[in-house]
Amino acid sequence: MIVSAAVCPHPPLLVPELATGGAADLAEVRAAAGAAVRALLDPGVEEVWILGAGADRTVWEADDRGTFAGYGRDVPVGLGGTGTGRTFTDLSVLVGAWLLRRTGVRRRAFTVPVDLAPAECAAIGRELAARSGARRVGLLAMGDAAARRAVAAPGAADPDADRYDASALAAVGSGDPAALLGLDPDLATRVDAAGRAAWQVLAGALGNRRYVAEVRYAGTPAEVTYLVATWVPA
Repeated sequence: MIVSAAVCPHPPLLVPELATGGAADLAEVRAAAGAAVRALLDPGVEEVWILGAGADRTVWEADDRGTFAGYGRDVPVGLGGTGTGRTFTDLSVLVGAWLLRRTGVRRRAFTVPVDLAPAECAAIGRELAARSGARRVGLLAMGDAAARRAVAAPGAADPDADRYDASALAAVGSGDPAALLGLDPDLATRVDAAGRAAWQVLAGALGNRRYVAEVRYAGTPAEVTYLVATWVPA
């Protein structure tokens, strides 16, 4: 049973050990993401599933682990198990695991290719919802909106990015899974929006219900658009 959901971005600089002197630059995003995770867990969640983009469609279990060594420092993260399983390297799972590092609930992660078609994303989401059974499950969908805010120079206008980000913000703040499924995959690809597929898996898992959505952050530090939001059943 899906009882809550959250959307968070996955820049590696959310992890203070990686940001070093620039840790303050993403302090607002970091705080909003932390608050979103607390809200995600609030309705008695027994298990959290991270949804994100990856090299392929993969299920990561509790004993699997990763490290941010490829991003500058060996900051280990896990999914709450023994850490003796496989090693994940997808940024969506790494940052999702880091955000959930202080929770004691069971965790697992599901990745899909960033360019997966919306209908396939929705079908995977429905499969995941069917797996939840009677457990109280929270979904943490990881990913950014437009990463190409500047076409020629920092601060330059990008009409495609503006258009995509407006639709993404409206969808994430709507509480309507159909709005997430309506995001344009071709436009998302043009503006390097890594969150689109994960958000549409989320939409499939949430089904046809309406939700109360709260956008906790929307901004464009370093020319990348980050959105943080929480959804609970209406």
